[in-house]
Amino acid sequence: MIKVLFFDIFGTLVDWRSSITECGQNLGVIEKEKFNWELFTINWRLKYNPILKKVNNKKLKWNVLDELHKQTLDELIQEMQINFLKKKHRETLIDEWHKLKAWGDSSKSLRFLKNKFITATLSNANVSLQRKLLKNTKMEFDFIFSAEHFKKYKPAREVYLGAADYLNLKPKNCALVASHKNDLYAASECGFLTIFVQRNNEYGNYKSLFLEREFKADLQLDTLVNLEEKLKVL
Repeated sequence: MIKVLFFDIFGTLVDWRSSITECGQNLGVIEKEKFNWELFTINWRLKYNPILKKVNNKKLKWNVLDELHKQTLDELIQEMQINFLKKKHRETLIDEWHKLKAWGDSSKSLRFLKNKFITATLSNANVSLQRKLLKNTKMEFDFIFSAEHFKKYKPAREVYLGAADYLNLKPKNCALVASHKNDLYAASECGFLTIFVQRNNEYGNYKSLFLEREFKADLQLDTLVNLEEKLKVL
């Protein structure tokens, strides 16, 4: 029996690609047709998993995601030989992760689910980032869980099991909702039920750059609408 629904955030509940792309375009530092801000956003995101892995493997000291975003942004700017992003522009881009736009079905679906389940985030985003993001998108949760609580980033087992333990629940009573199969696979290895939601526009035309393992979740969906009804099959 599912007692808590944990939710991934980036890509699952919010559209990071369009949000960061538009933020860059709106900086007004270069004409839109002279710079591919979408590719810039994709390249920045491609640095996400590698740096998390370095932290988990203790090749880098622990740091919150805001700081890791700063490190990877600085690397990207150097690699792409960008000379038009000053300190204030970089800070704006990093802060945009706190203001990402929610997918159309996210907020409303979460309000319905709170009537029947405990709902919680389970994200690599630091707590302060999550609090601002949830406030901006009007997404409501009973609990916020972050990699920051466990000093490990998903897909480390400590994150999934630690969140369940905080709620005094067994993994079999927990389900993870996510749009990423690597995340869901790791959760399933910890005993969680898994719910995959397809977000066809997460990566735009760059889906092939983001490799994921083959994995079939316990429930596979195209939308979060009426999720409470669809969960009855589990």
